[in-house]
Amino acid sequence: MTSLNQILVSATSTGLTTATTTYTDGDILGAEMQFDMGTNTYGMILGAQLVDAADIIGAVDLFLFDRSVTFGSDNAAPSISDADALFTLGVIEFPYPKDLGGNRMAHIDSIAVPVKANASGIIYGRLVTRSGHTFFGAAGNLQVNLHFSLDV
Repeated sequence: MTSLNQILVSATSTGLTTATTTYTDGDILGAEMQFDMGTNTYGMILGAQLVDAADIIGAVDLFLFDRSVTFGSDNAAPSISDADALFTLGVIEFPYPKDLGGNRMAHIDSIAVPVKANASGIIYGRLVTRSGHTFFGAAGNLQVNLHFSLDV
């Protein structure tokens, strides 16, 4: 018999535009994120949280993959091959975040995204904005927290 462990796994953005170029609806937000859930682990994503320290984003999609894929560049539309699209684990749609003064937060529960980490224990994620907004103050302004239930 197996047991279920609940864990929280976080990843912080890198490579966000911090100059004067604004983002438009459908642009990629930063570089690839990595979520380490343990080697060859099976589980279920039960909830997710997106924190925006820049206080600028609207709705955002998180695309999850079982390996690193060629997705596109920050502040441009995604461009993924048919072959890479087959490695998609799921998409988490963050709603328009709540403005908390100096930052924003979006949270989603009651989801069930089955996942299996690869041999290195990593799940890969890419963020795509669903609204236009200004540039970020720092490359690490976004943090994603995934709430897993792992079958161990």
